[in-house]
Amino acid sequence: MPLPSIFLGVTAKQLLVLVTVGCVAAYLFNTQSETTPENLALETFIRSQEQVAEQVGAVLGIELVRQVVAYPGYNSAGYQRSMFAVEGERGRVMVTLKKVEGEQGIEVTEIRRP
Repeated sequence: MPLPSIFLGVTAKQLLVLVTVGCVAAYLFNTQSETTPENLALETFIRSQEQVAEQVGAVLGIELVRQVVAYPGYNSAGYQRSMFAVEGERGRVMVTLKKVEGEQGIEVTEIRRP
């Protein structure tokens, strides 16, 4: 039975697993921190909403939690739903937005406490 090659006390298989896990973690951290121009527009929209300001006061931070694109029917326009965690002076809320493909408007569909 051949012995695994060892380099600095780590086998080749362990090194491969560590490198793979490191690459996956780096990818996940990198993709979550990306702020696209579209998401910036959604964040600006959230900051402009009086109903959000009424619940949390001045907005201190906004973080994208989930974004889903759906196409409900073959001939119907798709839409994008985005859920943001909004941190304010007086607390935190989850804000869900809906943007229909091909339309300019953005709609607040839900504001709730986490």
